[in-house]
Amino acid sequence: MSVFSMGDSQTRKRKLVSAKTSAKKPKTVSLEPQWSDYELLAEQLDLGLEVAKNIVKLFEEGNTVPFIARYRRDVTNNLEAEQLRAVKDTCDEITALRGKIGTVLRQLDKSEVLTEELRRSIVNSRSIEELEYIYAPYKSGSKGTLAERAKQLGLEEPALALLNNTKRVKFEDFVNEGVDFEGVRNGIIHIIASVISTDTEILASLRELRKKTNIIIKTKKAPKAQPETSDKFDNYFDFEIPVKKIKPHQVLAINRGENLKILTVKVVLPEWLFTQFRKKCDKWANLGGDNVRQDVLKRAIEDSYNRLVEPLIKREIRAELKQNAERASCQVFSTNLKDLLLAPPWKGQSILGLDPGFANGCKLALISPLGTLVDSNVIYPHKTKREKDVTTIKRMLIEHKCELIALGNGTACRQTEEWLSNLIKSQVFSPLDVKYTVVREEGASIYSCSPEAKKEFPTLDPNIISAVSLARRVQDPLAELVKIEPQHLGVGMYQHDIKKKQLGEALNDVVSECVSFVGVDLNTASRCLLRHVAGLSEKKAQQIIDYRTQNGPFICRKQLLEVSGIGQKIFTQCAGFVRVGPPCGDRVNDFYKNVKSCKLDCTNIHPESYEIATKLLKMFNFKLSDVGTTDFINRVKGEVPKLDLSELSQKFHSNEQTLRLILDAFCQPLNYDFRIDCDKKPVFKKGLIGINDLQSGIVLTGVVTNVTHFGSFVDIGVGINGLIHVSKSTGLDLHLGNKVEVKVISIDVDKKRIGLQALKILD
Repeated sequence: MSVFSMGDSQTRKRKLVSAKTSAKKPKTVSLEPQWSDYELLAEQLDLGLEVAKNIVKLFEEGNTVPFIARYRRDVTNNLEAEQLRAVKDTCDEITALRGKIGTVLRQLDKSEVLTEELRRSIVNSRSIEELEYIYAPYKSGSKGTLAERAKQLGLEEPALALLNNTKRVKFEDFVNEGVDFEGVRNGIIHIIASVISTDTEILASLRELRKKTNIIIKTKKAPKAQPETSDKFDNYFDFEIPVKKIKPHQVLAINRGENLKILTVKVVLPEWLFTQFRKKCDKWANLGGDNVRQDVLKRAIEDSYNRLVEPLIKREIRAELKQNAERASCQVFSTNLKDLLLAPPWKGQSILGLDPGFANGCKLALISPLGTLVDSNVIYPHKTKREKDVTTIKRMLIEHKCELIALGNGTACRQTEEWLSNLIKSQVFSPLDVKYTVVREEGASIYSCSPEAKKEFPTLDPNIISAVSLARRVQDPLAELVKIEPQHLGVGMYQHDIKKKQLGEALNDVVSECVSFVGVDLNTASRCLLRHVAGLSEKKAQQIIDYRTQNGPFICRKQLLEVSGIGQKIFTQCAGFVRVGPPCGDRVNDFYKNVKSCKLDCTNIHPESYEIATKLLKMFNFKLSDVGTTDFINRVKGEVPKLDLSELSQKFHSNEQTLRLILDAFCQPLNYDFRIDCDKKPVFKKGLIGINDLQSGIVLTGVVTNVTHFGSFVDIGVGINGLIHVSKSTGLDLHLGNKVEVKVISIDVDKKRIGLQALKILD
């Protein structure tokens, strides 16, 4: 009879109760893991212990990523916002693991199966996968593992005695009506295998061994894969790659193919890993014992590895690859989104937004230099050659002296661009020097129907609102794009394979970082902008707007503390990212006569550092009123290279990072916008070429429209984006919005594919 034949139900129940009663239950159940959050954080991200400890504390105190990245660099070893976001994600995972450990321990204690050995294994878990592996046999509804079934037969005591060689075990002593000799031996082997596979020392050594092991991922076409659904995965029909070299986009593609039953996936572990595992088990093998013990132990070690440890390693590898790939995909999306949001504004000029279309016509919306809608219309240039359409767009441009057109890249873009370039070439708009740029229109239609849009334009056709959005995306990309959910902006990679919550949180963090680092004017910022400032929320943003509506413009940052719901903690987080200066049209000198006003409120110096900033001004023999003047900026720039920041930090009881931030702010004009100095300005054109005009070897200028792990897509003005594969990037670090010089290396007109080689990034 095998180990699974356990007699009648009453016998099983008696033995199960006996096993629970005999378990050595700890006197007090500690719910705390055997590691601290910062220790595990340092281990997983290769951070210094002190830095990890500081960061965990900052997050526990409710500090935001933008605040830490700008104002707490002294305790984070100067980590950038992107790095801090990754750290925050890991901190959240560690917090979830800690909570899960507590939940599991409470459940096991309640079920009266928690032994000291089991508790020790659980509190030493360093991943959700490892914890789930240990907990699985005890879950409600679980049929139990082979080891648990053997324990129910009363075989735990002889198994542990044999494992630890504390006494000689005779299998025949445990044979009864429920189990035969072979069943006793197999049951003892299963229990020993379970003990070995959950030993904390063994699991810790496996984590280290995996780092040194050459593990392979193999994929093949699934036997029942349908040809019509599998074309996109043909690169993976006979694919093999080391885990250490696999790219994030490959992991996501393989996972998608496996979920669609198009691919089969296999993780191959080398024999070397089993050899090393067996050596780690010498701590039991070296205890001696007779031939029976050595034979059982050998079988248990092999069973432990083949049935338990090897599958665990494979599951952990797949889980880690998936997690890292999702993080990388979020990072790609985040980087592209950041580049999109931080594109330089094109302020001070009127812009005509042109949303192209066929049957519904091309929608026109002309905005003033301040972004207000001043004229709109609809034309139908693709139905018939109508002179009135030319007259309409010409009148709008000349009447408002507008020379810039923002053309949406959606349906009918190519045909509209051709029509427009012919008008420019024919000098229809003379004496104006009209140019156009093609604008991404992802999310414009979604925004046009949103409550935010309806609030600003209650009676306007949503199609015209879309055209307004296109124009504003050129005039001030950040202010316009924050109105749209980031997922709808189309700058990601495999974003549909990532959990919506995970992606949403990552992208919202990026938006908050961009808005915060650019800074917003407290007296003019919209609710959409304010709600993304670090520390603020939708409700707090509305309360700020309500306050300025009732009390007039803000005079200083400190007035934020008078806004309902904003206390010192929120003020600390947001104060450095909001600006307060003279309202448009007010005389600067009159504004600063108010005792509450302060020029430092127009810089990125945090109020907590105003005292140090004032001491520095005295050291330079300057007054607060001099801040931002040309003479002040030039003199400070001349003095900064002579300063010893280490000596100054001791003198002012501060740190070098804070002093450097203050000095950098002194070297900039008031309300400085770092986007102005960015070279990713829109490319304005007067004509176009088509894909049929391209030849291999031709050199063109384009704009990077999307960046992925396998390459960068570039708009070269032919209506189809070309691809710079990573192998053809010539070492350039490309980002969304970069203007780049490229060489055409391949053209496939039928498949509409253009291969490019990067030559250089243009200023």
